[in-house]
Formats: sequence, structure tokens, C-alpha cells
Amino acid sequence: MKKYLFAALLLLSPFAISLSSVMAQTYVWKNGHALMENPDSITFVKPQTGLQVYDSVSNATHFDYLFTYPTTDHAGKPCVMSAVLYLTPEQRASKHIGKMAMYNHYTIMSSNEAPGACSEASFDLQVIALGKGMAVVAADYEGFGATGDRVQAYCFGEANARASIDALLAAREWLTNQGYTLGDSILNYGYSQGGQTSMAALKLSQTEYRGRVHFTKTIAGAGPYDLRLTYRKFLEWQKIGQPAVLPMTLVTFNELYKLGINYKNVFYEPLASNVKSWIVSKKFNTDEFRTLVGSDSIAKYMKPLYCDSTTTEMEYVLGYVDRMRFTGDWTPDADTDVKLYHSMNDDIVAPENSIWMHQWLTSKGVNAVLDTTSLTGRHTQSGQYFLLYVMSVDLMGW
Repeated sequence: MKKYLFAALLLLSPFAISLSSVMAQTYVWKNGHALMENPDSITFVKPQTGLQVYDSVSNATHFDYLFTYPTTDHAGKPCVMSAVLYLTPEQRASKHIGKMAMYNHYTIMSSNEAPGACSEASFDLQVIALGKGMAVVAADYEGFGATGDRVQAYCFGEANARASIDALLAAREWLTNQGYTLGDSILNYGYSQGGQTSMAALKLSQTEYRGRVHFTKTIAGAGPYDLRLTYRKFLEWQKIGQPAVLPMTLVTFNELYKLGINYKNVFYEPLASNVKSWIVSKKFNTDEFRTLVGSDSIAKYMKPLYCDSTTTEMEYVLGYVDRMRFTGDWTPDADTDVKLYHSMNDDIVAPENSIWMHQWLTSKGVNAVLDTTSLTGRHTQSGQYFLLYVMSVDLMGW
């Protein structure tokens, strides 16, 4: 999809290029609220004017800036995470950015798929907004980049949304300090896990971050908005188009909530003895994991006790899964602009997720749009079409 003009772009690792602290003046939102409590803790990679990338999706040359920023982890504890900012040459030359986009990445399993790793696997959805003249910010999330020594917070919607928003605010802070003028239009978008993160970010923008960030438009594709529903569908189907997602979910909740579940009681061998090396290590991507487990059938790698949502053991896990349901204590603004996409043939995230999300939004008075016809393929294929529809339909003239 893309061609690197300079292979040295791969050096945009926090371990390969020295970071420079930025003494930042406080950027103020419309109503006078400061975006960052401690803007001096933002660090950005020094601009590398020779490290340009040409991408065939955006059909443009752009510049990448890897940065770290203060935020909080899944448990609400302060930490430093990493993200990447994409700017076009025109934006750099004019020092003006009319629109920005916050991209929330989909399910990834290996460290080199994270946005900050600048890998092709995670790149295409990030740059669709760049091709429409927007600066793009993409956070790595907890478990990747600067927090690569941690278990990833997989499908922890609000935790990942907070990481994304804080990255966006840090980028705006830095750009303002560098003399850029910024418009107020911000796109919030993502597919799959990124769709879940996008909707969680929308909630946070209207609750915890009200007055600090406002999303002009939110576009979410095929997100697992109700994880209990999603989990139940996994067990009903007994076969998942991407077998990694079920073990990843179980491992994430077991590790981050310290549930004490013995993996030998959950998985058959060889997975039972290789959870740390195959999943927690983040050495393998989802396709490689499929090869390792050798089957898409849940019953081939998961024991019966955890293949039944009615067992005491499974209900124990689902009780924690329910904590990710982020709609209950939120009343969306009536003028919220939301577009939901989902294929009815999705083989990983059940379309009932978007149907439920749409029903919930409309019940709250939001004029949300649900499109279940434009994407017709399975989950991964539909993700590619999601990219095209967002670029050619939703962002046309915006």
C-alpha cells in the first residue's frame, strides 16, 4: 500500500532517536479550559525533514512525529504513553491546520503493528484522513510503544479512548507551541476495536473531557460495543474468523484484573503452555497466531468449561467484561454526529453490536446513522471497504 522513500523512517523508535522536551505554553479551548495540566511533560521527536513517506492511499508525502505524553492507564494510574502525529508538507509550510483527525486503531497483536511502529499493517486506516488534508493523531494504547512492557488493554474501551484523547490534546498543545494555528474541527474514527474506542471517546468528550475536546464527527465501524453480547456470539458460532480475539480477551481480563485463572483450565495444549510467549509477548500477529493454534474452531483450543456462557467460571469472567459497557451513565448531546458501519456478514464482531448501539443512541435523541449495506463482506474485508467509504463518502466535502 505504501512505499518508503527513506527506509530510515523505521528509526522513528523512541529508542533510536533522542526525544526533546518541549516547554509548552498552554493551549486554551473555546471556553477557557486548559487542555493539559502539565504541558511541560510532553516530548516530541525532533522534526526530521529528510524522513518523508509517500503513501499510495493518501497519495501524498507526509511527515511523522513520534511522541510521548502523560495520561493514565486502565486502572487510572498516571503513566506515559506514545503516539504518532502525521502532518502534510502543506501543513508544515503554512503552519496552519484547519482540521484534525483522531484515529483509533483496530485489533493488533504484535508490537510492530502499533501506530508508532510505522508498520504497513496498521498504516492504511490512519492516513485516510491525511489524504483529505487533516493532520492525524494515532495513539499506541496501553501495551504498545512506550508501554510495550505491559499487557495490552485489549478492548478496554474507555481506557484506550482516554489514551487517544490525551494524545490528541498533547499534539494540539505542541503544535500551538510551535506556532501553528488550529481549527476546531476534529474527526474521531476507527474500525473494530477502534470503533469501540471511537464511541468510548465520544462519551468521554461529552463527560470527563467536556470543554477540553469536541468531536465534530465520529465514524465507527464494526465495534464490539457490548462485549458480553460479542462473547456470547463467539460461543454460539463456535468458529471465529480471527481466532486470536477470544484468547486475547480472556488473557487481557485475567491479567489486568488479576482474576487468577489458570490457563491450563481454559485452553488445550499447546496454547495452554504458551499464553505468555504467543499472546502476552506481542511477538506474533493474528495470522501467525492462527497458524500456531492450527484452527478457527473454538473447541479445538478452548476447554468446554469456558465454551459455555452459562457456567459459573464463564459468568465470573463476563462480570468483569460488563465493566466495559460504557453507555449506561451517559446522555449524548442531541447534536452528536455519528455514523456507524457494520456488515451483516461479519464473522468476528456480531452486527448486533452496531444495531444495539444505534438503537441506544436514537433512544437518547441522537440522529445517528447506521449503515449495514455498504459493507457486505466478512470482518477483515469490510475493514478495507470501511476505509474507502470513509474517504469517498463521509469525508467528501468535509
